[in-house]
Amino acid sequence: MSEYAVAPIGSDGLGRPPATPIVSLPPIEDVHPFLRIDPNTGEPPRVITVALAYGLLLVAAIVQAANLGLAWWRAIHMNTFDDAARLLQWTNPVPGSVASIVLAVALIAIGVILVAAPAVSGYLGWVGRPAAPWWALGAVVLSVATLFTTPHPLAIAWSSIGWLAMPISLAAAVLLWLPASRASLAAWQSFRNPPSTPYLQPKPVYGRLEQYR
Repeated sequence: MSEYAVAPIGSDGLGRPPATPIVSLPPIEDVHPFLRIDPNTGEPPRVITVALAYGLLLVAAIVQAANLGLAWWRAIHMNTFDDAARLLQWTNPVPGSVASIVLAVALIAIGVILVAAPAVSGYLGWVGRPAAPWWALGAVVLSVATLFTTPHPLAIAWSSIGWLAMPISLAAAVLLWLPASRASLAAWQSFRNPPSTPYLQPKPVYGRLEQYR
């Protein structure tokens, strides 16, 4: 006699269906009934204020990158090395010396931080991290370090282009702190971290499973 039971009419497989049905994860709309989900992306929609802040922070990063490029261009030419940036003007190193090399590296490091701060803040806002408003404020505070990467006096407008990043970053920070933006960031945080369901320890079964008996 065969060991395999004949499936009754109306069943979808061998044996009897288990007493407790096998369940799958519910749709996101059931897990978060209060979230508004975009049917095209399956994600919470981004409000216009977050999108504008993202664009402004990217512009601030591009401005700081241009400022760093101009400062580096002035620093690699002997006739403009001394006035390339305030960091070099204040320390007045001898071109080609170890001190000048160290200060040039420090200039680049400061410039990279000034570029990264708004770029990271904008990314965090775009992906819906609640900490994005704080990062944007940090980018505004760090933009004060533009003082080290720009020359004095402000004889050439393009030499001080990095200062434009400060009001741009400030505008983006204000947008991210608006109630609509913070609600959107909170919705994204809830979307990424759905409430966990309690784990039920299954009852151990010895021998053949119920549906195959």
